Amino acid sequence: MRAYSRRAGLAVCHCLLAGPTALATLFAAGTASAQLHGLSVLTGDVRSDLPPAAQGAWDSAKQLAAANDFKGALVEFERAYEVSKNPRVLYNVGVTEKLLTHYARAVDAWDKELREGAKILTPAETFELKNAIAIVQRFVTTIEVSANEAGATLYIDDYPLGKTPFAAPVRIDVGRRAVTLRKEGFVDATQNIDVASGARTPVTFRLEPRNKTALVSVTVGGTPSATVFVDGKDMGPAPFKGELPAERHTIEARSPGFVTVGQTVDVQYGQPLSLVLSLSAERHEGRLRITAPEGAGIALDEHAVGSGTWEGVVSTTGGHQLVVSKPGFQTYSTEVFVGDDQSRDVNVPLNKEVATNWVAWGVGTLLVVTGGIVAGYFVFKPADQSPYTGNLTPGIQPASHAGIRF
Repeated sequence: MRAYSRRAGLAVCHCLLAGPTALATLFAAGTASAQLHGLSVLTGDVRSDLPPAAQGAWDSAKQLAAANDFKGALVEFERAYEVSKNPRVLYNVGVTEKLLTHYARAVDAWDKELREGAKILTPAETFELKNAIAIVQRFVTTIEVSANEAGATLYIDDYPLGKTPFAAPVRIDVGRRAVTLRKEGFVDATQNIDVASGARTPVTFRLEPRNKTALVSVTVGGTPSATVFVDGKDMGPAPFKGELPAERHTIEARSPGFVTVGQTVDVQYGQPLSLVLSLSAERHEGRLRITAPEGAGIALDEHAVGSGTWEGVVSTTGGHQLVVSKPGFQTYSTEVFVGDDQSRDVNVPLNKEVATNWVAWGVGTLLVVTGGIVAGYFVFKPADQSPYTGNLTPGIQPASHAGIRF
């Protein structure tokens, strides 16, 4: 039974390149003992040699493989191996890795079975394992890893492969791969490499400490007191002296009534840095230029400052009242605002005053007054007292009184 099962498993390896569908077809037509979908069928031999916990993982792996869930099957086969430490389980681990196109991992699993099972594997099993390795070997190459730190974990495409230093070249699938070295307290180092079949590619890593620092000193001039900020964090009064992480930092000096000054620097590991920052008092001033018609008087905040054109420095803490006047023209008045360090031009166009004629106004007024007298005469002239004979219905008022309010 064992020899037959191993040959069935080897047949799987020869069909690996055809894909999972071909494998499913192959094993769907297998014997009654071939219960594993697309995997080695040592059911009768291997399972019976496993402890109960490992048998449960083995059975779960079979069910997952039958459903084409090879990732899940791999987890269960690996669990069966960890519980039992039976090297024969590694055969199915390798086949499942191959189904997931993890060629180097498949070879690693089969090679590990050869080493650990050297005293228990039959010659036929050994032969089958070597053939399985030969089938996928053309999709596998190696890299030579060197690093400045021991105990760092090597990851290939986020899969851990071991810790530095490596005594032998590391197997890796051909193609473009992300190779990462990680160690607690150090910055991850990642390289994207292209590896070809048959080529041994050297990969060198240099890990840098995460907490590497440098001594930084900051002095501030221009004011007796100032506060130092590093990346927006208050570091206390100047002068400042302390260790900063070896990376880019923005260092600022601040003081009330002074313009904040800062500088962005790259702190190099192990290289002391001295920085001098000079503060200058805040200036709330701007420049104003006023252009008016020739001969026009210019007054700013009720003070005469010039005629025609004026230019000067003004405060920016509020508005300024501007008045421009010239005989025969309408006076111009407005409020002007100027920002800090701003230069502003104000052009003032004056409009001529509107001319008036007192004679025409007088005649017009006389006509209005005369007209009013005439109108008043007719309004207030007593009514004719002669009797009036008419036929108005009693209770109805004459039309001339219809608008009177009683």
